[in-house]
Amino acid sequence: MKQSPLAPLHERLSARMSNDGGWSMPQQYTNLINEHIAARASCAVFDISHFGKFLLTGKGALAWLEQHLSNDIASCRDGALQQTLMLREDGAILDRFTLMRENSERFLLIGSVSLADSDYKILSKELQNTSLQFTNETDRLCIIALSGPDSRKVLARVFYDTPIPAKGTFHQFRHGRMNCILSHADLSGSGSLEIFCPAASGISLFEQCMAAGAVPCGILTRNYLRISRGYGDAAKDFQKKLPASAGLSHLCSRGKNYTGSDSVNTHQPAEALLIPLRCHSQGHTPTVGSKVQNEKGEIIGKVTSAAPSPGAHSYAMAYVKSPYAEAGTKLQVICDGQKVPATVAEKEDSEPTA
Repeated sequence: MKQSPLAPLHERLSARMSNDGGWSMPQQYTNLINEHIAARASCAVFDISHFGKFLLTGKGALAWLEQHLSNDIASCRDGALQQTLMLREDGAILDRFTLMRENSERFLLIGSVSLADSDYKILSKELQNTSLQFTNETDRLCIIALSGPDSRKVLARVFYDTPIPAKGTFHQFRHGRMNCILSHADLSGSGSLEIFCPAASGISLFEQCMAAGAVPCGILTRNYLRISRGYGDAAKDFQKKLPASAGLSHLCSRGKNYTGSDSVNTHQPAEALLIPLRCHSQGHTPTVGSKVQNEKGEIIGKVTSAAPSPGAHSYAMAYVKSPYAEAGTKLQVICDGQKVPATVAEKEDSEPTA
């Protein structure tokens, strides 16, 4: 498995490691209760350096992105963020990117962890006959995410006079000898702010966040925060699905032609929709593939990702037949051979607005 640049620090902190998209990453540092409390009541710090990171530069970069990604890239102003999709010709999702626009000739694309290699291969092939420069920055940049009500206090202690970016924006700055980026992109769906820095400086910056009051937290807590907010993961929840089925039609511009646009614009309404489920049973967490039933016991869907909880509810993402996708609908999930009551949860607005 691949290693984060912060791996030596995770080892020193006695983190329990696990496979996350082909990377050895902290699953947990202490226990689920303590890490959930930090993320909900104070400040959690996450290593998300394994997210795919790609830099596209050169004259014509904006025009090229308009042709290959689904959203209206031109509407994204300098210093702003935008969620967008990369699709196949048949309209199926290959990945969802967070696009960071420095200017019309320089963009940073943040993609899914386990899809980074395929993303790079696909984009490199498409860019072969252009004069644009395209580099894989995944191993060169760390990303440290802060989540929780005290995140801004922690950032202020670490960076002093550096302003906090508005939601959907980012800015670059110097911290000591480091060139850094501070963004409000919510990359992991955990309500986070993100710090980008050179890989060699990642351990120092993570330690500075801890010294300022942040509690290191792992994959289990991050996944819980993501799923409980209804924020799908490309590799787990909607790769090869159509945007309408994944609830991502709003990321597809009808005002332009791009790869997959003909298919997206002509597809019929989705028969199954991706929804977040709140499961009402402590100790019973759904697993990938768990069947979802209506109150009559009819199978109407299945789980695509799930996360345990220290409380009375666990959460899952699932595809269900569209008549059962409305928030508040009562369903049940088969967990460990038992029928666990579940409710379709509300999706929170966790995507950049700029």
